Amino acid sequence: MDKKFVVEQLRKHHLPYFYEIRFSVEENIVHPHQIQYLLRNQALDDITQGGGWICKNGNEYVGFCMGIFIPDPIIGGLFVKPEYQSQGIGKCLLKKVTEWMFFNGAKEIKLTTDPLSKAEEFYQRQGWKKGELDEYGTQIIYTKQHLSSK
Repeated sequence: MDKKFVVEQLRKHHLPYFYEIRFSVEENIVHPHQIQYLLRNQALDDITQGGGWICKNGNEYVGFCMGIFIPDPIIGGLFVKPEYQSQGIGKCLLKKVTEWMFFNGAKEIKLTTDPLSKAEEFYQRQGWKKGELDEYGTQIIYTKQHLSSK
C-alpha cells in the first residue's frame, strides 16, 4: 500500500464515509437480507465493537473493513472505492481486521461474497478457504482459521 494512504480505526464519526464507500462499489451490492445491517443504529453498534479500520487518501476516505462478533466472528464488510482498488488497500485493511479478531479470541472468521466477483478471487489469494453458498443461496462463505487452530 502506498505511503500516501493512512489507516485509522473506524469510529462513529466515520459513519457517513462508511456509507459513501459501501455504496460506491460496483460488485457485491446489498442483498435484501443485508439491509438490516446498514441501518444507522446497527452500523454504530458494529463500529463500537472496535474491529474496523478505514483508509484515507488525503482528505478522502477510500476503503474500510469491519470485523464483528455477532456472536461468531465475521468480516462485516470490506469495501474499497473502485478507483482505489488493486492498490493494496483491501489487503492492508483485511490484515488489520483479522489480526484484531484473532487477538480478541477468534479461532475462525467467516465472510461472504458474491460468486464470480473480483472479491472472490481476492479472498482466495489472501488464503481464505472457499465454502458453500450461504443460507440465502446468494453468496459464497469463506473462512480463515487462526494459525493455532489448524
